Amino acid sequence: MNQLVAFNFESHHVRVVMDEQGQPWFVAADVCGALTLNTEQTRRLGDDEKGLRTVQTPGGPQEMTVVNEPGLYVLTFTSRKPEARRFKHWVTHEVLPTLRKTGNYTAPGASPQQPHLAPSSLLQVQVLAHLEVAKALTTFVPGLKPELAAACALDAIHQDTGLAMEPHRKGLPASAEPPARLNATQLGQKVGLTARKMNLRLEACGLQRRNEREEWELTDTGREYAEAVPFSRHGHSAYQLLWRPEVLGVLENAARSSSMSVDLG
Repeated sequence: MNQLVAFNFESHHVRVVMDEQGQPWFVAADVCGALTLNTEQTRRLGDDEKGLRTVQTPGGPQEMTVVNEPGLYVLTFTSRKPEARRFKHWVTHEVLPTLRKTGNYTAPGASPQQPHLAPSSLLQVQVLAHLEVAKALTTFVPGLKPELAAACALDAIHQDTGLAMEPHRKGLPASAEPPARLNATQLGQKVGLTARKMNLRLEACGLQRRNEREEWELTDTGREYAEAVPFSRHGHSAYQLLWRPEVLGVLENAARSSSMSVDLG
């Protein structure tokens, strides 16, 4: 039977099975409980992200669904609850580094066990976590370009760890850099416009339009300068348009052309 490691996340009991290669497999039901997810979410995982392991329970050995690290990150991304962020931070910053160094989870104040896993630094765990999230995004977000997800992951890695990512970013296709990150409010602040006026100017330039739900969506021209990024707020899911700074040049040229047309008229 695989080695069973148990620990608590806030008020949730989570079990980890260490396999013969020393890799951690998290009991899916425990993870879903901590993330307040329905266990049906595990059906979305790939065969390389989940499996079955024999787990010792009070009622005897039972075969249970378990998820590996990539599967854990996908489930964490799936949950929109605030505890999901805390869970991911706790696992990546405390549990996984300790498991890799000691082969077990050691509660504060307890004596660590003899290491038997190859050590892996916290830095590696942080980098891998961001890369796994980027991989999950390309799977679950229709139309998201892999190179854009990779560029955003490099940006997040730099912010989280301070590592220089620019050499790696240069290896990405030109369309992936820089990641779009300015909303209409932030664009407007750069030129002294309100978000409403900026949205109207973007519409006038043919970069976005209203759909049947009265939400802004990108035109074919707009997709050259922005990305539609999914977000959730107060239980409502939608897409937020995030623009690259270069779009300001397009708006400026359009305004100049319009002014010249008026003068000629």
